[in-house]
Amino acid sequence: MAYAEKRGRTWRVRYQLPNGKYDSQSGFDTKQDALDWGRAQETDVQRKVFVNPSDGRKRFGDWVDEWRQVVNVAELSSQTYASRINSVILPRWQDTPIGDITSMSYRAWQAQLRKAYKKNYVDGIEGVMRMLLDDAVEERLVPFNPMPTGSRRRRGRHVPVEADDGYVWPTPRQARLVAENARQLRGFQWYVMILTVAYTGLRMGEVAGLRRDQVRLLAVEHGKSIRVQWQGQWLTEPATHTVSKGDTLESIAALRLADAKRAADIGEANDLGPTDRLRAGQRLLLPKGFTLLPPKYSSYRTLIIPPFLGELLGELLAENRHEYLVFPSQRGRPLRVDDQFYGRFWHPAIDGQEEEPSRRGRRAQPALPAVEGITDMVPHGLRHGHKVWLDEQGHARVAVEERMGHKLKGVEGTYSHTSPEMELGIVKGLQRAWETSQGEQPEAGPDWRKWRQAQAS
Repeated sequence: MAYAEKRGRTWRVRYQLPNGKYDSQSGFDTKQDALDWGRAQETDVQRKVFVNPSDGRKRFGDWVDEWRQVVNVAELSSQTYASRINSVILPRWQDTPIGDITSMSYRAWQAQLRKAYKKNYVDGIEGVMRMLLDDAVEERLVPFNPMPTGSRRRRGRHVPVEADDGYVWPTPRQARLVAENARQLRGFQWYVMILTVAYTGLRMGEVAGLRRDQVRLLAVEHGKSIRVQWQGQWLTEPATHTVSKGDTLESIAALRLADAKRAADIGEANDLGPTDRLRAGQRLLLPKGFTLLPPKYSSYRTLIIPPFLGELLGELLAENRHEYLVFPSQRGRPLRVDDQFYGRFWHPAIDGQEEEPSRRGRRAQPALPAVEGITDMVPHGLRHGHKVWLDEQGHARVAVEERMGHKLKGVEGTYSHTSPEMELGIVKGLQRAWETSQGEQPEAGPDWRKWRQAQAS
């Protein structure tokens, strides 16, 4: 039971913890204040909602170290979280006691982030921070998450919501023009790659991870398909692989690294020799670098493709530029979407470029026209465009979302299903869009910027 003690000019209260031991809190002006505070803690103990104030003195950096040991997320998410924690979150909060993070101090940091980084990146940082603090609440380190929620109103100047979502997407004709620029810039494979993204809605990781054995072109005209089984990502931390019956180091390297020659790297990472037997269920570390991972949100799916795209993919696969991957890099390695990809390929394909002669260490560059109306479009804009085209054509929502790799929620997600007729309608609509895009005149639909400006006015 709580009791108070005189300590100099102030009072200290001793109160009982859930484990039966006593803790104390000092600095009260009167004995009654001390007793009231201590009894309140013991009441929380009895109600099983007690949060020990001393736990809030734990350094935030120490809490992050503990959190990392138990958090269970996919390899790519783990890499993303680590990057945001190490580069942005810890430099500010590492030495701060977790109980000293207040709503006001957090808002001040948030304002600094919004000045330094783009909105999407700030949203990602805040998402990781919220997870860290929510888990701290669950572990009873702090009584509540100090991060303000969107539903709480604060005093201050009204900030209008920007109506423009910032994403630029192409019409079928614009997508074709980008693809033609890509062919002039780097060759046939890149022409096919742009059109594959535009007419399937694949994510760029799924494009990089598309294996030759996932392209099925032996069916009838409207039955050719792509199976989305993997996404290709470059990892800075090792991923894991669970051994199946019959696996060898070579088969695992071919399946997960798209390179059977890297079997020795897997063996080295796990201290295994080439003759060591693997057992089913054994977990192996994969070396850092290019790795095939399950698609985002485990969105495995089979996509029927329009006939024209099936023909292009068949022609591309006949070239056999890579043993396992459909879309390797220009040098025949796994595709990496980085600054070089944007600077040397994507931006010229969108914005055009002037002809440049051959330079030492770099080939001559052809003159390319800019594709009007899609300035600032990123590769993911092709996926957005695919969704817009399907919506414009009036296809069933369940079929569209399934094609995009999303799952509907609620009653609609439970009782709606994609029929063969729905899939056939989609592929026929995409074939018509391709045929229409061949015309000299752009199809209906103004420049996206002018259209949005007109809507705003």
